[in-house]
Amino acid sequence: MTRAAIYARYSSDLQSAASIDDQVRLCRERATALGHEVVEVFSDYAISASSLRTRPGMLALMDAARAGSFDVVIAEALDRISRDQEDVAAIYKRLTHAEVKLITLAEGEINELHVGLKGTMNALFLKDLAEKTRRGQRGRVEAGRIPGGNSYGYRMVRRIGTDGDLVRGERELDPNEAKVIRQIFDDYVAGQTPRAIAASLNQQGIPSPRGGLWNASTINGSRQRQNGILNNALYLGRITYNRQRFVKDPDTAKRVSRPNPEHLWITKEVPELRIIDDATWDAAQALRARYSSRAGNKRQTKKRLLSGLVRCAGCGGAMTIINRERYSCSARRERGTCSCPVSISAAELETRILTALEQILLGRDDLIAEFAASFRAEVERQRRSRTDNRPVLQKELEKVSRSIERALAFILEGDGDPGSVRHKLKELEARKRDLERQLSMASPTPTLEIHPNLGELYRRKVQEMNRLLLDEATRLQAMEIIRSLVQRIEVAAGAKRGPASVTLYGALASVLEFALGATNAKATANGGLCRVLMVAGAGFEPAAFRL
Repeated sequence: MTRAAIYARYSSDLQSAASIDDQVRLCRERATALGHEVVEVFSDYAISASSLRTRPGMLALMDAARAGSFDVVIAEALDRISRDQEDVAAIYKRLTHAEVKLITLAEGEINELHVGLKGTMNALFLKDLAEKTRRGQRGRVEAGRIPGGNSYGYRMVRRIGTDGDLVRGERELDPNEAKVIRQIFDDYVAGQTPRAIAASLNQQGIPSPRGGLWNASTINGSRQRQNGILNNALYLGRITYNRQRFVKDPDTAKRVSRPNPEHLWITKEVPELRIIDDATWDAAQALRARYSSRAGNKRQTKKRLLSGLVRCAGCGGAMTIINRERYSCSARRERGTCSCPVSISAAELETRILTALEQILLGRDDLIAEFAASFRAEVERQRRSRTDNRPVLQKELEKVSRSIERALAFILEGDGDPGSVRHKLKELEARKRDLERQLSMASPTPTLEIHPNLGELYRRKVQEMNRLLLDEATRLQAMEIIRSLVQRIEVAAGAKRGPASVTLYGALASVLEFALGATNAKATANGGLCRVLMVAGAGFEPAAFRL
């Protein structure tokens, strides 16, 4: 019997989880009518069909198809598979390569003609839907309503219009939040920085727009994208629409914002939504224009070795670069919620970690021998535990082949009614194909050997770490290798006044643990610059080292 898989999907615009059940039920009925056996069901809930990368159900289906888990895929329509021309063609091409047919209730068995015509129609549908959405948003703006989400300081108004439909986009002032908006603008004009304002709001216990703590970025925003409290012209009683557009990156499937020329912007005055007066608004924008021209606002364009990995031991928050060279607690600077005053030079932190790694790994002459012995023992253990089932499959294949030959001889020699063995012959042939597929996928247990000059190669690679990081051609690759070994790095105040205490967590700490070879072992490197002490060990928690 033909094995069938069902795929169902509903996009976010449908907003009905029951749609999945309806699609699966109809596809099961079609499978039964065709005499197929449904072996698997794949689905994607509330996910757009415009990108394949964000659909785990479809990706799982493709993996199962490559593994030979079914012979046919049944879906409600081709637009359930995808609305993107490139993805439709890719899915069809890979299913065809795996010898899996694609059948939809709307189009029947899919072929190249369906892929070309329906793929184009579905792509045009997405483009037309986007145009209609923008047209609807433009209509709301012209009517003095908000085309997008809600802004801090306002409440959404729900009412039914004269035509019986829900009126979307109406807002009214939220008195409490409007009071906070005025306080932010007044404090900023009075000379307080966004960081100081955020810290003050957090100390007063005022929730941020998303209900958590305030950040300086929530207040400051981006001048280019015109977001953030200080940039929101709605507080001046003015709706500004079409400042930017979003396009989807075909490689990452993420939306990327792109600013529109100012002559394409659409504005609408809504004085009933004004919170800030003109004088306060103008004073705030003048201050922002003055500070934005300072060199201190220039961003670091060269990614640092440990960016995103450094954490404050006091609050657990991220530590970011200040003054272009030091890591400092972001929560302390942006929110005022952390009291840990410790900072550390980025160059010093990188040097301490790399020096510890190099000195410890090169300081043990027996390290390579221990590694090689452990490696060989692990390979041998896995070889013993791995069962090579190829002989079993080959033996069963020979048995099935002999049974097929006997069945064919019975039919050809006319010894009886051939109809009684035809069904059995089909089962044998299906089993033979399945066994041949399993044999083609099975692979013998590999034989791995240690390189005879491993010690010298290892020593050379460790000594080249700093050179690889300095060379622009190899810097990114070397950084990714080192970063993949680090889960996080915690910085805290030292036991005495002086250098900060640094604790490293992750696979690199496990490497150092193996290199030291004993729990609570100590090592001093580079004249005391780097002191390494294992402070946490095995189990489910990552190993940790204090540097």
